[in-house]
Amino acid sequence: MARRFARIAVLASLALSPGEPLLAQATGDPPRTTPEAVAPPPASAPAAFLILDQDRLFAGSQMGQAIIALNESEAQALRDEGQSLDRAFEAEEQALTEQRPELDPDTFRALADAFDEKVVATRAAQEEKAAALAARSDQRRREFFRRAGPILLRILDESGAGAVVDLRGVLVAKQDLNITDEAIKRLDAAYPAGETQDQQPEDQPERE
Repeated sequence: MARRFARIAVLASLALSPGEPLLAQATGDPPRTTPEAVAPPPASAPAAFLILDQDRLFAGSQMGQAIIALNESEAQALRDEGQSLDRAFEAEEQALTEQRPELDPDTFRALADAFDEKVVATRAAQEEKAAALAARSDQRRREFFRRAGPILLRILDESGAGAVVDLRGVLVAKQDLNITDEAIKRLDAAYPAGETQDQQPEDQPERE
């Protein structure tokens, strides 16, 4: 199957008048060099590099979208848990405030200090959960690009280019150097919708 990134050498014929080579052979004279008799243009050289929009590859591929959905689901669950804890703390604080007139100052202070300690400890635990979620999200993104690597290498080999660079590091380039759409197509073929790197049993760069 032809790849749009493959470089194909183009051969050009000499632009000589039809009878000129035959005349040269008949007379024994060397062929004359005329303005039309020029050397063929050199074959097209492979591009030095290809361009990839990493963010679009992640957000536009089926596996990337599955990872994004998983990250968001876990983040929403953590937000819901935090909101539930906040409501519980508000209710507990309100109850403690209502009890204050009935309690001696030392008892109230002890209850208030215990409540504050519980709130601080709970919030610290929630922050640890948020940090762990961020770490998992980063790890999933790194694993995504690890699995995309063999596919990108195959495109690179087919093109004859020397490197793939991120779009954010490119100021101006031809659009045909951008391989993001092709990479998304191949990645979707290798990892259909619903499959993430955690669910994929084998590292299969591409199914053909």
